[in-house]
Amino acid sequence: MEITLKKPEIETLTVKIGDSSFEIPLGNSLTIDEYEGLGTFEGTVKFYKKYIPEKIAKDLTFAEYNQITEAWAEATRKAGKLGVGE
Repeated sequence: MEITLKKPEIETLTVKIGDSSFEIPLGNSLTIDEYEGLGTFEGTVKFYKKYIPEKIAKDLTFAEYNQITEAWAEATRKAGKLGVGE
């Protein structure tokens, strides 16, 4: 038996901050290492900083990070993919 893996299209959440927009990949588009890091707040912030420039990310509040995380988790669920911690 043989299987040929097909790279799926990367699904993203668009996060608008001020006049800028940033694309954050949903759960099904992440590597195992990226996904494992989402188990902590620090790991989640580090993940977001890959897609949101440091000069913008450093000014986000805890509540704003939570908003992004809730939207990301919901978008991941709606896409029929894994949610955080699943």
